[in-house]
Amino acid sequence: MARNTYLLSASALVIAVTAAPILAQAQTNDEPAAVEEVVVTGSRIARRDYVSNSPIMTMGQEQIEKTGSVTVDTLLNQMPQFVPSVSSTSNNPSNGGQANIDLRGLGTARTMVLIDGHRVVPSNSDGTVDVNIVPAALIQNIEVISGGASATYGSDAMAGVVNFKLNNKFEGLMVDGQYGLTQRGDGKEGTLSVTGGTKFADGRGHVTASFGYTKRGAVFNSARDFSKVSGLSSTTPYGSYVVDATNAPSQSAVDSVFAQYGVSTGTVSSASSRYGFNNDGTLFTNGVNYTGSTALDSSTLTSSNYYNTGALNLLQLPMSRYSFYTAGTFELTDNVELYGSVNYSHYRSRTQLAPSPGTGFTVPVTNPFITDDLATLLASRADPDADFTLNKRFTDVGPRISTTTFDVVQAAGGARGQTGIKDWSYDVYTSFGQSKQKEKQSGNVSRSAVEELLDASDGGASLCEGGYDPFGNNTISDECKSYISRTTHNTTTAQQAIVEANFSGGLFDLPAGELRGAFGADYKWDSYKYSPDALLLSGDVVGFNAAGAVDASTHVSEVYGELLVPVLKDLPFIKSMNLDLGYRYSNYATVGGVDAYKIDGDWEIVDGFRLRGGYNRAVRAPSLGELYSPQNQGFYSLSEDPCSADSSYRTNSATAATVRSTCLAQGVPSSIIDSYSYSSSQVEGTSGGNPDLTEETADTYNFGFVWTPRFENPLFEKFSVSVDYYSIDVKNAIGTIDVSTALEKCYTGGSSASYYCNLFTRSSTTGEITNVTLTNLNLAEYKTSGVDFQLDWGFGLGAVGLDDSLGSIKINVVGNYLESFKIQSLPGEAFEELKGTIGNTQISGTAVSHPEWKYATSVDYAFGPFSVGARWRHIGDMVDAYYPDEKIGAVDYFDLNGSWAINDTYSLRGGVTNLTDKQPPYFSSYVQANTDPSTYDVLGRRFYVGFKAKF
Repeated sequence: MARNTYLLSASALVIAVTAAPILAQAQTNDEPAAVEEVVVTGSRIARRDYVSNSPIMTMGQEQIEKTGSVTVDTLLNQMPQFVPSVSSTSNNPSNGGQANIDLRGLGTARTMVLIDGHRVVPSNSDGTVDVNIVPAALIQNIEVISGGASATYGSDAMAGVVNFKLNNKFEGLMVDGQYGLTQRGDGKEGTLSVTGGTKFADGRGHVTASFGYTKRGAVFNSARDFSKVSGLSSTTPYGSYVVDATNAPSQSAVDSVFAQYGVSTGTVSSASSRYGFNNDGTLFTNGVNYTGSTALDSSTLTSSNYYNTGALNLLQLPMSRYSFYTAGTFELTDNVELYGSVNYSHYRSRTQLAPSPGTGFTVPVTNPFITDDLATLLASRADPDADFTLNKRFTDVGPRISTTTFDVVQAAGGARGQTGIKDWSYDVYTSFGQSKQKEKQSGNVSRSAVEELLDASDGGASLCEGGYDPFGNNTISDECKSYISRTTHNTTTAQQAIVEANFSGGLFDLPAGELRGAFGADYKWDSYKYSPDALLLSGDVVGFNAAGAVDASTHVSEVYGELLVPVLKDLPFIKSMNLDLGYRYSNYATVGGVDAYKIDGDWEIVDGFRLRGGYNRAVRAPSLGELYSPQNQGFYSLSEDPCSADSSYRTNSATAATVRSTCLAQGVPSSIIDSYSYSSSQVEGTSGGNPDLTEETADTYNFGFVWTPRFENPLFEKFSVSVDYYSIDVKNAIGTIDVSTALEKCYTGGSSASYYCNLFTRSSTTGEITNVTLTNLNLAEYKTSGVDFQLDWGFGLGAVGLDDSLGSIKINVVGNYLESFKIQSLPGEAFEELKGTIGNTQISGTAVSHPEWKYATSVDYAFGPFSVGARWRHIGDMVDAYYPDEKIGAVDYFDLNGSWAINDTYSLRGGVTNLTDKQPPYFSSYVQANTDPSTYDVLGRRFYVGFKAKF
C-alpha cells in the first residue's frame, strides 16, 4: 500500500487520542496528491478520507524502534490504554513465556488481535493470542481501536482490537539487528532479522519473506535488592511438625525443651501451630531459636524463620525465538488477485519457581530420624503413638523448572478484486493455524515415594542410599533424590480454521454523498486439546499441578452488514455529517444465536474540527477453556488470613468479635483460635471450567473531538489535539472470584457472606485454609470509563526565529484519565471501585493496576541525518487494593533515544531506557517480587544499540 495512504494530513487527522508517545503523527510534511481507498481498523468499509468514528491509535516502524523494544508486548504495555498483564517479567503467574495484551484492564480474552485484518490462531484455551508470533521486522504500523468492535469483527472484541499491518510489498533486502542489556550487565536482549522482497512476472506478482531471531536472557529476583527477599513461606527446607490442635504437646514439654535453648518458661506456647527442625536436632518456632543460616540462598530462612521463595524465581523469563514469514500476491486477471501467507514461529521459554512445597505428610513416631527434642514433644501428647503431620520443602530435588517449546504456524490464502458491478470489491479468504506447546517440568516430587521413605522402619535406607532424614536441611544421596523426584511432560494444541467472504462498495447517491456498504459471512472452527502427563493426573505429584485432559472444539457461523450513511454536507456548521451502522448475527455451537450492533457518527463542523462518537453492543461467547477446562489444583496468592490472631480483621475492634465467631464456625479449633497465625503467602485452590456459562455482553459508548487548526503561523501549522470519552459496561462477565475477595466478603458480613464462606474449607486440626473454589462463573458486571487525550505539535526552528536548516522539533503528549473502574461479583452487591488501586486479581488472575492518571510525553529533535529524543512516562499514584492505607507513590520513567542515517543504505540507533534507574514500588498484597513486574520496570536502567541496512 502506498506510503501516502498513511499520511495524516490536517484534513484527515483521526489518529486516536489513546495513542502512545510513539504515534506516527509526524508524517504530515507533505499533502498527498491522491489518496486511495483504505479500510480503517474498526470498519469493513473502504473510504478515501481515512476517517474513523472510533478512537484509533496508530504507530509506525520508526516509532517502534525508538522504544528499544525487541518484543511487541513490551511496546504496547507502555501505552496508556493498555493494562500490562502476564508478560516477559511475570514468572508466577505465567503463560510459559507467551506475550498477551490487555486493553483497558478488562482481560486478555476481551482483546482481539488481528494481522492485516484477519484473525490469528490463539495459543490458549481462552482464545487469547500470543503476540510473540507477529513478524516484527515487517510491521508497517499497529492500529488499535479501543472499545467494543464485535459488530465488525465478532466475538472477543469487547475491549477493542489490535491490528498489526504488515509490509507485504517490501522490495529489496534489509538486515536489522539490535542488542541491549541492563546497567547491571544482565537481562541481555538481542534480535536479528533478514527481510527480502521482489516482483516477478512483469510486476504482476510479488513475494516477501522475513527471517528473525530473538534471544532474551534470564534475570533472577535475587539480582535486585527490592525482590531478593520475597514470597515468604512457612514451608521450609528444614521441615516442620504441624501441630494437631486436638492432640497437641503439653505446655510442660514445650517449656522443658525450649529451656534447654535458654528460652524463658512460657515464651513458647503449646498452642503454637508448628515447630521447625534445626540441623543440630533442636527446634524453632515463631522466630525463636532458629540456628540456621539467613544468607539469601536456596536453603536458608529470613530472620523471621520464613523461607524466602522469591530468590530463586525469575524476574525476567529467558526466551529464544526463530520466526519465518512469507507472503505473496499474483494478479491472475485485472479483477482477480490471488494472495497468501505463511507465518511460523518456534520459540522456547522457561519459568522457575522455588523447590516444591510438600504439605500434609504423615510420619509415624517410629521413624528412626526423629530427634530427641521432637520425641519429647510427641510423647507429651494425649495420644503419643499417633502419626504426626510434616511439612517439607524439597530443596534437594532443586527448583521447579518449566521449559516450554512453542511451534505456531498459520497459513492463509484468498482472492480479491473487483466484481465488475460499480466499484464493488470482494475478498474471499481462508486460513488454518495451529499452536502447539510442549512443556517439560522438573522439580516434581512423588508424594507416595516420600511416604514410603518416611514410613520405613529404617528410614528408607533399604530403598535408597542413606535413607531420607526430613528433620532439618540435611543432604540426601543422589539415589534418594532420584527415588523421590519426577519429570513430567505436557502437550497443548490449539487449532483454528476460518472461511470468510467480504464485499464492499457504493450503493447509491444521497443528497450528502454516496451510501456505501459492506456485507459478508464467515465460519470459524476452534479446537483445544490439552494432554497432561499421566503422573500429574494421578495426584501423586508435589510441585507443578495439572488439570485433567481437555479435548474440545466449537464453531460459529456469522453474517454481518455495515452501512456508511452521509447525512448532511456543506451546510453552515456542518461541513459533513456521517453515520456508520453495523450489525452482526453469530450462531455459536455453545450458546446459540447472539446479536452485535453499532451506530457511530462523525460531524465535521468546520475545516479542522470534528466531533465523533457512537454506541457499540459487543458480545463474547465463553471460550473452550472457560467452558470445559477440568478442575485443577493450584496455589493462589494470599497475603493475610482474616482468622489469624494478628490480622487486620482480628485487631480491629469493630470486626474482631464477628470474625472470631465466623472462624470458629468454619472449623478453626477453639484451642488455637487466639493464637492461630497465618504464615504463608499462598493457599491451595481449585479452578476450572463451567459448561453452564452463557455469553457476556458489553455496551460501549465513546464521544470526543479532533481539532487540527489551520494556523498560518509556521509555529502552529502542525498542531493537533484530540480528546475522547469512553464508557464500557460488561454484563454477565465471565471470571472468577479471587481468594482475597472471597475471604474479605465472607468475614465482613453482608447478604452474600454465606456464599463467599462456602467457597473455602479449613482444617479442623490446624485451622489453615485447605481449599478455595475458584471455578468460572458468569459474574455480575465490570464497568470502566475515562478520557483519552493526545496533543501533537511539530515545527521547524525557523518558526522560533532561527532557521529551518537547523532542524525541527516534534512534541507528543498522550494519556488517559481513569474516571472509574468498578467490579461487581454477584447481582445486587455494591460495586467495588478499583480506580486508583493496584493488586486486585479478579479479572485477569494477576495483579492489575488502575492509576487515575497515566500519560507519556516525547520530544524529538531532528537535524539532517541525526535525531535525538526524550520520553517521559508517568504512572499515577495508587493504593493497595486489599490494604487501602498502603500508598504507592507515582512513578516516572525517562528514556533517551537517538539515530543516525549514515546514508541511504545504513543507519544506526541507540538509547537508554529508565535513565534514572527508577526502582519499582513495594506493595503488600502482591507476592511476585514484592511488586507488580508487569506494571513497573523491574530491570532498571537499560542500554540498547541497533543498526539497519537496506539494499
